[in-house]
Amino acid sequence: MMDSSGYVPLIESVERWAALRTAARWEKAIARALQVVQVPFFLPTITRWNGGMDRGRATDVPLFPGYLFVSERDYLGNPRVLAATRAKVAQVLRPPDAEQLREELRAIATVLEQRRLVQQRWVAAVGDVVRLVGGPLQGNIGRVVRLKPNRWVLVLEISFLGLRVEAEVDERWAERVL
Repeated sequence: MMDSSGYVPLIESVERWAALRTAARWEKAIARALQVVQVPFFLPTITRWNGGMDRGRATDVPLFPGYLFVSERDYLGNPRVLAATRAKVAQVLRPPDAEQLREELRAIATVLEQRRLVQQRWVAAVGDVVRLVGGPLQGNIGRVVRLKPNRWVLVLEISFLGLRVEAEVDERWAERVL
């Protein structure tokens, strides 16, 4: 049963899990639809803060954006799963090693149940040099001046048109220069 945050514990009786590659930001809606027709699923989520910690808002987001794990036997060929639900699924991924996926999902569930902190990895620390691999400043190199962890943003000092400017960039657009 899904709680208010959307978290559902891993169902140990499922023998073989499959991963559904979903349309963007449809993981929770598909999970609710599967819950109605009693298809076992697992949607691990983490809490992400939007805005500042003092006036921010917590949102539970999927740990693996775009993926939802389902009981392969109960999902495939199930006539109770609506066509509208299936339309939001881009692909059903069936693992070659079902036991490995089951063990990995069990480990994730254990971490989440014990409320251990799961945090995204920073690509760099203050003072590191990074290259921008995406976004409007793609190709530029800059030095990390500050981190904004609640927004997953790096503040970089970049030499741009002969001037040193500070720019805020999404951390996923940066890679550390070694």
